[in-house]
Amino acid sequence: MKEKARGEEKSKTLLRIRRAISEILPLCIFSLFVAAFVCSVANDMYAFVKKENEVQLAIESPYSLEEFSKMLGEYGVVENPTVFSLYVMSKDKIETVENFTGELVLNSNMSYREILSSFS
Repeated sequence: MKEKARGEEKSKTLLRIRRAISEILPLCIFSLFVAAFVCSVANDMYAFVKKENEVQLAIESPYSLEEFSKMLGEYGVVENPTVFSLYVMSKDKIETVENFTGELVLNSNMSYREILSSFS
């Protein structure tokens, strides 16, 4: 009788462990993806560890913020064009970017702040 009770207790314990793992594991995996995304965005935004790649742009006609962000992404200056657009909007510099014409010398190891300051 005791052995049967122990067997039932073991199976209940295993069931609890499986249930806990099935609830915790997806949360841990999701957390890892979010952390990797945040690290990637922070690295792009603040230029912690980025390769050096100088890009010279001759802007003859104004671009929209989205077009300009995509262009920077294509040239490798920013890795996340959408995040760059959001950063420009948060700094209220949309008109500065959209009305710019002229020569820009940018580097892929520049932070978003440095990129925006190059418009002045």
